[in-house]
Amino acid sequence: MSRSHGTVNGAEISEDVIDRLVANAEAGFPGVTARRAGRPTMGEGPATTVAVRLDPTLHQALVERVEGENSNASQVIRDALREYLHVA
Repeated sequence: MSRSHGTVNGAEISEDVIDRLVANAEAGFPGVTARRAGRPTMGEGPATTVAVRLDPTLHQALVERVEGENSNASQVIRDALREYLHVA
């Protein structure tokens, strides 16, 4: 009987499980497609972060818009800038 090393999400981790995981790793994880780490790219190159100060009234309007659209502040601001600057 193989020794148990506890459980992960209810699945027992035994020597047999560890051996299978190691063999899979050593084989280069066949059938697994790696995905890129981090946030998805935006546009042609790396994105730039810009800090903007908002007065309380403008900030509250942004919060209400975000909640109403089930979006996030960055996306609402990007959309508003694209429209204002006529950029696709």
